[in-house]
Amino acid sequence: MKKPVIIVFICSLLFTSLVFSAQEQDTTAVRLTIEVKLAQSDTAKIKALIDLGDYQIIRDFRKAEKYLLQALELISKNSTEVKEVQLATVYEALGIVSKRKGDYPEAVEYYLKSMDLYHQLKDDSNIADIYHNLAMVFRDQKDYKKSIEYFKKTIALKDSLKEETGVAIAYNMMGVAYRQSKQMDSAFSSYQKAKTTFLRLQDEENIYRVNSNLAAWYHTQKEYQKAIDIYKENLDFDIKNNKQLSLQRVHYNISLSYLRLLQHDIALYHINKALEIATEQKTKVRISKAHQRRSLIYKKMGRYLEALEEYRIYKKHSDSVFNIENAKKVQALELNYQFDQEKLADSLQFAKEKSELKLIAKAETAEKRIYFILFLVTIVAGIVIAYLIRRIYRSRVRLAAEALEKNKQELTSFTKQLVAKSKEQEELTKELDKLKAEVVEKSSLKKLQEVAAEKILTKDDWYNFKEKFVRAYPSFFENIKQKGYELTQSEERLVAMEKLGLDTRQIANMLAISEDSVMMNRYRLRKKIDAPKGAPILEYFEN
Repeated sequence: MKKPVIIVFICSLLFTSLVFSAQEQDTTAVRLTIEVKLAQSDTAKIKALIDLGDYQIIRDFRKAEKYLLQALELISKNSTEVKEVQLATVYEALGIVSKRKGDYPEAVEYYLKSMDLYHQLKDDSNIADIYHNLAMVFRDQKDYKKSIEYFKKTIALKDSLKEETGVAIAYNMMGVAYRQSKQMDSAFSSYQKAKTTFLRLQDEENIYRVNSNLAAWYHTQKEYQKAIDIYKENLDFDIKNNKQLSLQRVHYNISLSYLRLLQHDIALYHINKALEIATEQKTKVRISKAHQRRSLIYKKMGRYLEALEEYRIYKKHSDSVFNIENAKKVQALELNYQFDQEKLADSLQFAKEKSELKLIAKAETAEKRIYFILFLVTIVAGIVIAYLIRRIYRSRVRLAAEALEKNKQELTSFTKQLVAKSKEQEELTKELDKLKAEVVEKSSLKKLQEVAAEKILTKDDWYNFKEKFVRAYPSFFENIKQKGYELTQSEERLVAMEKLGLDTRQIANMLAISEDSVMMNRYRLRKKIDAPKGAPILEYFEN
């Protein structure tokens, strides 16, 4: 009687331990959620949302995405108050979420936004992290050469910063890229470098991650039992720490090892667990791969109809579902199924075989219908996109025209101010001429004359005038240069005023010169550009 009591006692202790661990993790989530709700300012709330999103990334990335997007919305409303480092952190975390969703272009976009901010902050450590994340994207895209290049950049930068953990993590992930590109010696060497560092640092979680990759390496070397032993340790670790994403991956990997050992029932159990977690987490890439693996297991078990159905579901979820390669795979699976059915013809009734063939024919008809619907959807989408592009183009043209008109109005207003200023100066000069005979103190008279003699279009006036002129007529002076004419500053002034339609008197007043001088300047400019006497100067510049 004692043995059952002891067993029950031990089981209760294990159950209590697991419950306590789960409660501790739930307590963390609850505490962070309360911090978000009790935040007194947007800055405090943003920090709490980022912490909560970071906590959920390895547990439930859908929840993480919700919190991170809330933080991003608050940051956009409080850009002057929020530090750039918070914005960079949110972009990086959203990149990780997008990658796990299988949306790689969106992930890269977030990573590059984050990298720009880290460059502005001169934060080499986080720049190295972005290199690492980009390497992971290229690894998933099977561009292993580029992936390894980014991992090496990460290692070099982390090593210069004496960040041992970051270096070891990069070696671990680079080992995966080497393994997937069939460079097995380089893969094992990378894993060993990573594990040596983690053992020295007593980093239990990262030791577990290296072991997971070593298990995959042993599997590739056909040492399946060694791989399974490591995977089982990883399953216990993931269950204890409630790491759903990692747990799904381990179930997926261990299913293949059991499949290679021809233990099909156990392989099917683990792939079903992987699919269950992937469906709950809504990770479309993992769902797709799980259905593909289950199709393979069913085929090895001789359950061909179920294998065919699983492959069809895999096709539906796969990002590249309608490419030629996958179509060939489906056809090959169907042909294999028909061949196997022919071998079993002696043991099958004719009516049942005929019924199954009809089902296949119906499935093919439905597939063709789906292709046709997708073709129509593509055409409609193309029309909508073309309409939107045309609408955006028209909007931009209208805005550009409005901006140009506004610039011309500003130039006209500024020119009128200068003309008015020149008239006031002219009146002042006339008054001075009248006072010459009456004023006794010559020094006072001299000062007044200096004021009157000051140029109306001063240096600052000219710069303001030219800036407004160029905005209103952006290509005017550039076209003159392209025609081979190099104008002096005074010639540019004269031509600009001619363009605005000012007469000789107005030009003379604005430049504080005589009308004869204006005529002489026109004469010299005509001579310079080989224009006949009396010919409009602008015709030579604008035609």
